Amino acid sequence: MRAIVFFCFVVIGTAASLQADEKIRQAQEELRKRNLYFGNVDGQQSSELSGALKRYQTRKGFAVTGSVDDETATSLHIQTTAASTTSLPDVPVLRSDSASALPEEQRVALEKQGEQNLDLSPTPAPPAESPPPSQNLTRERVSKFVEDYLRDAETDDIAAQVRYFAFPVEYFVHGGKDEGFVTGDVRDYVKRWPDRKYALTTPVSFFASGKEDETNVEFTLAFDLRSKARPTKNKAVGHTKNWWTLRLEGDELKIVAIREQRLRE
Repeated sequence: MRAIVFFCFVVIGTAASLQADEKIRQAQEELRKRNLYFGNVDGQQSSELSGALKRYQTRKGFAVTGSVDDETATSLHIQTTAASTTSLPDVPVLRSDSASALPEEQRVALEKQGEQNLDLSPTPAPPAESPPPSQNLTRERVSKFVEDYLRDAETDDIAAQVRYFAFPVEYFVHGGKDEGFVTGDVRDYVKRWPDRKYALTTPVSFFASGKEDETNVEFTLAFDLRSKARPTKNKAVGHTKNWWTLRLEGDELKIVAIREQRLRE
């Protein structure tokens, strides 16, 4: 009689996702400001991030490690001595954290420019001038517009959120985008973070733009994002600084450019 022996191999898997690393997230943010990194800001190491770090290190004359070593962290102003007060999950948290959707040709051009200007300031302060009288804007009107946007941003109404934009809009890191792109992005974000709360933490400031019919807006807000679909790290809290450019279209204000930057706690 032939003995038949069966060997059973049991592979136990885990659904736990990779842990996000605050130092890596800061490196992604800083390299993105310099147009050297175009991937997700999610606190995870990747080949794209390693390549961006190597380009930065090469131009700086550092040891080319492709990692966030002490010399690179100091140069990028990454906070390594004190832990962040909040632990963010390993997915894009902000709307601007998703990978850039710039065309390849434009991305490569920006990357070359970034290699030549590694310390270029990414967010110059707007000119401290009041908008021209022809715009007929008041602090109350601009503040209400921002507050209305934040309240609609807490809902699941995609159309209500998209209606604040004029198209094409300079949309975070993605360049000029049409209504279809923004609608898809908002829908994805609402799915990723179904429970969203926002609160202004500074008064809304507004300044003259270089264009007669446009106004720059600046404010800081607190965000509280939650998702029951995530088994671990199902919330993200923090603050962002925000810059908008507004334009009057008929009797309505519209956003023609939008940017944000996470403030480190």
